[in-house]
Amino acid sequence: MANAADKMAVMTENLRDMGLDDESVAKCLQMVESGQYQALDCFLKSYRQTLLDSVHKYNDRIDCLDYFTYTLRKNGGI
Repeated sequence: MANAADKMAVMTENLRDMGLDDESVAKCLQMVESGQYQALDCFLKSYRQTLLDSVHKYNDRIDCLDYFTYTLRKNGGI
């Protein structure tokens, strides 16, 4: 069975893989250690929304790029 240090290391790696900076990782781990699971859930939901907003922003940019290149091809520019 994994000990507490191993569990914290796994959580730390997972939080970093999510793209959280060191300060946010530390904040999340502190919430886990102090049992503030509702606050952690709220923080992670907010971060998820931030990531989703980024996805939508870049998807809109890709759509604009696709339309622009489509228009160029249609008009013989490419």
